[in-house]
Amino acid sequence: MKRTVFFSFLALAFMVATTPGVAAAADVVELKISHIATEVDPIHMGWSFFKKTVEEKSGGKIKVSIFPNKVLSNSNNEDVEKVQQNIVQMTSAPTSSLAAIGNIKEYKAFDYAYLLANNEETYKVIDGPIGQELSAVLEKKVGVKALGGYNLGWLVISTNKAPIKTPADLKGQKIRTMSSDLQMEIIRAFGGNPVIVNYGELFTACQQGTVDGMMTSTGLYVSDRFYEVQKYMGAVNAAPLLHVPLVNAKWYKALTAEQKKAFDESIPLYLAAVRQYEDEYEKAALAELKKRGMQVTEYTPEEKKAFVDAAAYILKDKADIAGQEIIDRIKKQLGK
Repeated sequence: MKRTVFFSFLALAFMVATTPGVAAAADVVELKISHIATEVDPIHMGWSFFKKTVEEKSGGKIKVSIFPNKVLSNSNNEDVEKVQQNIVQMTSAPTSSLAAIGNIKEYKAFDYAYLLANNEETYKVIDGPIGQELSAVLEKKVGVKALGGYNLGWLVISTNKAPIKTPADLKGQKIRTMSSDLQMEIIRAFGGNPVIVNYGELFTACQQGTVDGMMTSTGLYVSDRFYEVQKYMGAVNAAPLLHVPLVNAKWYKALTAEQKKAFDESIPLYLAAVRQYEDEYEKAALAELKKRGMQVTEYTPEEKKAFVDAAAYILKDKADIAGQEIIDRIKKQLGK
């Protein structure tokens, strides 16, 4: 009886081993990526580049499927939760989402008005020791590994009421922000009333007048067609909308040495590509919005100073939101 069971097991093992495609399939790991941007957005372009790169470098041993345009989730937070649960393995999310989900207040530092002046400064911080330490904390707390970052563009403000020449033009207006204490404080500093609306519902909220305007990056006005429901924009460039690529830590650790090598080599190439896509897209988007009839106000240094001065108190009076220590570390790293 025992011999019969044993030889039946061997026969089954032989059939599986010799069935075409079964052994090969066992060597392939599936990587699902979800994001809420449209297929024309640099976010999707970046993930498409990553898919091509990692599949080539892994010799097809990592098979990537991308789910864009809110197919699986209606918000960045939902995407992060799906990565935590390993329903999908990768996404990218703004630092404000990571601060909330991981209860890591230091991630909020990237939202301080005018703390970071340009992309060079932003990437120096997120790529350096500060970004690496935050990634380690995130992985320990929620099982998700952060992989650098890229700027979706600088935060601008739009409204349907009137051109935004000075902060006074925003007084009393309902302006949608992300669920970020500091983004909300920026709107208060400029005299507006911050409102939280799920991004997936924002177009309708503008259409129906639930909000008067919004604060987000320039490129998203084009990719999500917000120019159809917003008339005026002020290029205040208050802070970067920094997105952080994420991967499920257990999934990553389970990769073979060869797969991990392919993945690790693909990430810096992906970051370089998506950063370039975003930079080019932001510049092109500004021209496109003007072409579409949006009235865009760009500021001289003297005109912008009114916004910088209005928000100057935030870094001092609201230092506890992210913590004085990380603010000081960022300033020290940037020589400020």
